Amino acid sequence: MFLKQLIIQNKNTIIRDIPFHKGINLIVDERPESIRQKTDTGNSIGKTTVLRLVDYCFGGDGKNIYQDTEFNKQPNTTIENFLKDNEIIITVVLVDNLDVSKEEVVIRKNFLARNKKLQEINGENFIDNKVFDKKLKEVIFKSEVDKPTFKQIISKNIRDEKNKMANIVKVLNSFTRIEEYEALYLFWLGINTDSHNQKELLSKEKTREENFQKRLKKDGELSLIDQQLILLNAKIEELNRRKNKFNLNENYAADVDKLNDIKSKLNRSATELSRLEIRKDLINESKEDLEQEYTQIDTSQIKSLYEKAKSLISNIQVSFEDTVKFHNDLIFEKLEYITKELPEIEQQIRKIKSEIILLRKEEDALIETLNKSALVEDFEKTILDLNKQFERKGNLEEQKRLWLYSQGKLAEIDDNLNTINQGISSKDSQIQNRITEFNKYFSVMSNRLYGETYLLSSQKNEKGYELIVTNLEGNPSTGKKKGQIAAFDFAYIEFADGLDIECLHFIMHDQLETIHDNQLNTIVEVANSINGQYIVPILRDKIPSNIDISEFEVLSLSQNDKLFRI
Repeated sequence: MFLKQLIIQNKNTIIRDIPFHKGINLIVDERPESIRQKTDTGNSIGKTTVLRLVDYCFGGDGKNIYQDTEFNKQPNTTIENFLKDNEIIITVVLVDNLDVSKEEVVIRKNFLARNKKLQEINGENFIDNKVFDKKLKEVIFKSEVDKPTFKQIISKNIRDEKNKMANIVKVLNSFTRIEEYEALYLFWLGINTDSHNQKELLSKEKTREENFQKRLKKDGELSLIDQQLILLNAKIEELNRRKNKFNLNENYAADVDKLNDIKSKLNRSATELSRLEIRKDLINESKEDLEQEYTQIDTSQIKSLYEKAKSLISNIQVSFEDTVKFHNDLIFEKLEYITKELPEIEQQIRKIKSEIILLRKEEDALIETLNKSALVEDFEKTILDLNKQFERKGNLEEQKRLWLYSQGKLAEIDDNLNTINQGISSKDSQIQNRITEFNKYFSVMSNRLYGETYLLSSQKNEKGYELIVTNLEGNPSTGKKKGQIAAFDFAYIEFADGLDIECLHFIMHDQLETIHDNQLNTIVEVANSINGQYIVPILRDKIPSNIDISEFEVLSLSQNDKLFRI
């Protein structure tokens, strides 16, 4: 799909209607350097915002349109209020062919929320962001697999942030798991990724189970618990032998049977009590973590500021207190869900403790009866020791049960992951062939731009495949790095076309001012030779003099004619 058009409008008026063409598309900042130095670095007039508006229509949160990523606590309220108060609508039009199109995708979004939220694809509104993302993927990439997401797939097409212009293939946020990258890379290569959603879920479940085992380790490894149980069973056996040597009355056998039955009940009760208390502790730990997320703000200190703001901006819809309350209500709902079984657990704990108290009393009565016909002190000491050992045994057996359950769970997860990974590994030959095919375009493209050879290769570990770009000449400079990224993105369009892989045929890059004039000329030449679009914001005085700007310019911005014309 090609980018045909970007429209900025309010309910009644079109503010901007930006058409795009094949080859290079320049968004030009007309201000001379002397004026820029007095104002800012060139971002305030909106040249980079064009890229971010397209990204917003593709599922971005839009905050970077009016909020600097490095100073996110200082949003541009003028822009934010303009977008919301004027009910600005952004429209992106995609076509399968810029000359004669058979298929057209129209995406429309505004900056409002709830029942005023507009998020359309071909006239159909999608309030839920996940459903919107999935529908975009279905319409544009003809894919219904869950992973990767549409937003992840197109992350290399719109490089409007520093990390995307610094990394060739690591274009997602720093918290992205290897499993997610694997799904993304295989999708780029045109290889089926229908099992990656399940793989990601299993990987997360494995992490949770491993964290649970870390908690179990605080009370001892399974091997240590086994050794403790062996020792305890030996002590219990020895104490039972000692107990049986006492001189007993004729009813002793029946009393011992009763006592053993009580001990068995006590053992079971202690085991169940230990299990419930461990479950209670886990719930309380989760509860404490959530309670720490409550926002505690003295709203009275900002009351006067809010009143002043309200006098200046009459249509403020939500107070700061409402925002805090909304956040805390969400936390409260989570707390209610997590702790809903806590009362029942506590009731069961109280019931078991009461049963243990009654059993203890009955046990004490029996011991007193037995002591009359036995060596009182020794017998009592033996029984007390037996009770302690049985209680300890109950605790250890519960810990062992949790260990065995967790190990079985991990083994099941690993089996499922191995099955999925084996399925992916079976595609290794196809993966390597696709990488080889990509390198045919990539090596040629990188040589055209810099006379150097860059290659893509794969690296596999226990978590999955990763892609690596190698510069055979060593680490590139900043300017070369951006050229290297351009070479990769240009090569991908040719690679995808060669294998009939669905892709976006436009690339948006920011921050090209550091590229040398010679390379910039070559990039323009290459961009105009491929079956795609290269859309870049750039300062006029950074464009080489031999480039005919009028031929490639799609938008000209200045201090007196900013993007939103505020």
